Amino acid sequence: MMKPMIDTFGRPIDYLRISVTDRCNFQCVYCVPAEGWPLMSKKKLISFEEITLVAKLFLQLGGRKIRLTGGEPLLRKNITTLVSMLSSLPGLEELGLTTNGFHLKALAKDLKEAGLQTVNVSLDSLDPSRFAQLTGSSQFSRVWEGVEEALRFGFRTKMNTVVLKGIQKEEILAYGELAESFPLEIRFIEFMPLCGSGWYPEWMYPIREVRQVLQKHFDLVELPRGSNVAQTFKVKNGRGQIGFVASMTESFCSDCSRLRLTSEGRLRSCLFSNEEINLRPFFQDDKVEERIVEKIKEAVRKKPAGHNSYRDLPQALELPRIRFVGG
Repeated sequence: MMKPMIDTFGRPIDYLRISVTDRCNFQCVYCVPAEGWPLMSKKKLISFEEITLVAKLFLQLGGRKIRLTGGEPLLRKNITTLVSMLSSLPGLEELGLTTNGFHLKALAKDLKEAGLQTVNVSLDSLDPSRFAQLTGSSQFSRVWEGVEEALRFGFRTKMNTVVLKGIQKEEILAYGELAESFPLEIRFIEFMPLCGSGWYPEWMYPIREVRQVLQKHFDLVELPRGSNVAQTFKVKNGRGQIGFVASMTESFCSDCSRLRLTSEGRLRSCLFSNEEINLRPFFQDDKVEERIVEKIKEAVRKKPAGHNSYRDLPQALELPRIRFVGG
């Protein structure tokens, strides 16, 4: 097995996140700025062949894991074809996808047959009315059916919920009960500044508060973390797990193993950074593989020690509830 690349801070880099589209059919308040997103022309999207080439070279350099993201990746036409292309690459140990779940029920069977292994479904509230306020969608039941279908087809399934100020104790406990009852991982994620003017630091709620609520009501057994972004616990006498991603208040940058490929072919060494390496000019180069290998290695060298987004947090995190969060 090829050893992973090591960055200048001694971190092994073995995880590539690939955005396949900038489009999404939800309008989540923590993601989409009030003024909206200027969508790129579909002609600017890199092709499945170009994505697969970058993935192949990343794996040859010691990569192990690939995750497809967006926007909403299931909006990309013929996405199962890309999954099939990636799943057959030598050296790949894990192929996952993060989705809002809207199209998951319809595509779960085909995705499984194409070789997808893990699915992360974003479900930011278990209350349909609050879900609609947060996402701009009234399709809670359709998303939940997607979760059920993922479990039925045997995907390793995680449910992502972005925690915003005002989340109620009752809803936190309801997520815990899901982890007790279903073989999935509930993953609580701190609100992060990934969307420009869509970032409102006063909405941020520290994960430790959520963790304390759950630890008082459930018997949680901590699992080895390794380079995982989440601190994960098994629910004792339950079927699932609960994970906590505290990107802002308990940064895990010292163990970060990720690079990101954007949907227009730019390589980022940090999810919080806008610094990019454009791969598109090299796809038509006579020495395309050599050039892209150079750029992947360059991105690894440029990977920063961490992000400074925590400096944007308010001095006090005990702020008034946001109007539309928490009922």
